Amino acid sequence: MGKTVLTIDDSKTLRLIVAKHLAPFGVKMLEAENGEQGLVRAREGAPDLILLDYNMPVMDGYHTLVELKTDPKLKPIPVVMLTTETVKETVIKLMKLGLRDYIAKPFTRDVLLLKVNPILNLFEGTEIPTEAAPAAAPAAPAAPVTVPGKASILAIDDKENILNMLKQYIGDGFNVVTADSGKAALAAMARTRFEFVFLDSSLPDMNAMDVYEAFAKTQGNGSSTTRVAVMPLRTAQGDIDNAQSHGLKLFLYKPFSQEDVTQLVSNLAPPSQKAAQNKFLTVSGDIRVLPCPPDKSPMFRLYSGALGTNIRKEVDEMVEEGLTKLVIEVHQGLLSDMAITRKFIDLVEHASNLSMTIRFAAESPAARDSLKQFAETASFPIDMSVQSAVGSMS
Repeated sequence: MGKTVLTIDDSKTLRLIVAKHLAPFGVKMLEAENGEQGLVRAREGAPDLILLDYNMPVMDGYHTLVELKTDPKLKPIPVVMLTTETVKETVIKLMKLGLRDYIAKPFTRDVLLLKVNPILNLFEGTEIPTEAAPAAAPAAPAAPVTVPGKASILAIDDKENILNMLKQYIGDGFNVVTADSGKAALAAMARTRFEFVFLDSSLPDMNAMDVYEAFAKTQGNGSSTTRVAVMPLRTAQGDIDNAQSHGLKLFLYKPFSQEDVTQLVSNLAPPSQKAAQNKFLTVSGDIRVLPCPPDKSPMFRLYSGALGTNIRKEVDEMVEEGLTKLVIEVHQGLLSDMAITRKFIDLVEHASNLSMTIRFAAESPAARDSLKQFAETASFPIDMSVQSAVGSMS
């Protein structure tokens, strides 16, 4: 059963960062922006862990901790403080109140996971799993209608968060149908032919290999083992052995990253669709610019959907061509949506890992401030216009 974490912090950005790092492990996130609201959320949601900011309006972290530890129902919940206040005397005072631990701001993904794992048991051992990209926006219900010309993919898992992630990572270039049980998967197979299947190794109502056998019988056409990726936990050797005994060779180990998913589906898009993907980056000499459409425009939906797919591929193609200078335009609206912001940060991290030179162009003061609050974007220079950013790189 998944864990639940309540983050009490007046910074929406920080709450987003915490969710980005924990949601890929199947953690359900609850949020509150001050202590009073946090106490209500804690009583309603019964979280397994509370991450509590020290400095907040309305009710600060100290007084919130006092309330938590004097309430018999809330007292057993472990509390970890997120704070810039690391003076020894203050920490000792908080520990005496019942604080489990603290995390000094700003913090990294590794620090957060190392602090919360002893409480939540998200992974085994002391080695931190490779970074899984953040959770996606809620997935739409599985639909029998598919768009002609697109390959169809079936994602089967009883965890909504996993299905959400798969839909985001696979992207808009495919028809993605989701099923939260074996029976739902069989129903989907009866009405749609699928080029690829992501299959959870542990389903609530059926043996996963029975679902695979049904797929192989009705849709496999002799190549079923190369069209199904089993999704076990990295440590579930029994599930892995069982899948291999049925001839399956493809695995998507949990927790997984966007790159893991992309590698499995990259060869499914038809050539005409692949050729149409390079349409987001513009050219300025040896510099590429990623414009940001107005957040109310139809183009913005295409842009936000392509951040983790087509745009990422265009960035990869830049590097293959020997181009490493990238200007990314940012509007305030881009960073106001949690799901889009996660995809945006993933893109920036990906480009950074490719050793690209990145500059942001942000006319809005709010957009500039938001960029500075994310650890992944704070180190890059920010200009007030695309023209100025391009000029600085020329």
